[in-house]
Amino acid sequence: MEKVALVEFGGSHDECLMAQFIALKEKGCHVTFVSTQEMFNRNAFLHYYIDEFKKIQFSGKAFKDFSVIRKLNSYFKTNGINTVILNTAQGAHVRNLCLTSPKKIEFIGIVHTLKKFQGSFTQKLINLKIRKYLVLNDFFLTKITIQKNIHVTSFYPLCFPIFENEIEKNSEEKWVTIIGGVENRRKDLIGSIPLMRELVQKGFKFIFLGKSDFKHPDVIYFNQFLKDAAIEKEVKLFDSFVSAEEFDAYLKATDLIWPMVHPNTPSATEYFKNQISGAMNVSFAYKIPMLIHQDYINQWEDFLHAISYNMENFAQKVLEGYEQKEDIQRALRETEKFDPLYQEKKYLDFIFDN
Repeated sequence: MEKVALVEFGGSHDECLMAQFIALKEKGCHVTFVSTQEMFNRNAFLHYYIDEFKKIQFSGKAFKDFSVIRKLNSYFKTNGINTVILNTAQGAHVRNLCLTSPKKIEFIGIVHTLKKFQGSFTQKLINLKIRKYLVLNDFFLTKITIQKNIHVTSFYPLCFPIFENEIEKNSEEKWVTIIGGVENRRKDLIGSIPLMRELVQKGFKFIFLGKSDFKHPDVIYFNQFLKDAAIEKEVKLFDSFVSAEEFDAYLKATDLIWPMVHPNTPSATEYFKNQISGAMNVSFAYKIPMLIHQDYINQWEDFLHAISYNMENFAQKVLEGYEQKEDIQRALRETEKFDPLYQEKKYLDFIFDN
């Protein structure tokens, strides 16, 4: 039996885990999950797939944390783990893990931002150990220059937990969901308010599906703008962690997904340039049409079936797209790369192809 460790030090990118666990268990692997207790607890739906859980806890003190890393590598060796997959293959802890790792254990990593291929010294040290990387979209494969002895492919994690929970929804409402909470760095919040206001008058409701910190200036500022536009009752925010059950229930009732990324705003600094929006794989997994600014449509093959708009024609394009929703969903279902089984095979072939 192949023994594999799936590692997440940073406590993030939960959305990439389930697809990997399912694929590895489908192959019959023994899977050890290495992460924080907090991450283990909040992803209870993953416990079914985990053969062993190895808790990792860092103190923030360099020497102690380096000792934790060395002990983890000893754990891999003692327990016969042949392959280590780093869910987030970046940062000082990953660097130390790679530099102190046994030679016989293969390390493979997921890179979430293209910047890591663009001159990061820490990443160059990580590259001494990792020879195989996964990126989260085909688009990025055309944008990176890598060493000859490093292999990179794309992987779309398209598995999310499905529950029986359902959210009551007025049959006349149309729901547009924005994945994640209110954060100006990630979304063009203020620029989107006039766009939302126009659609609220046509029966649309907007849901920010993620935790928003109501004490944060971004949220306070945004809420004030919503009140000034008299649409605060039609925009739903969550002030606490959104459970997997809630996340699934709201998505099952969602009509359209909106990344809310616009050119020449802070939201565009990273998204659709160095990293994907979290909305993308949710859209592909649930087969929910996306609203995408026209500047990104032609650059990204995966937006072939998205609803294109600009700041002047937003309401018109959304209404047209809503009417074509079933056709778009059918096209998403028929696109091979958006099939979880296709991605599972691609992942396993890459991980275990020597």
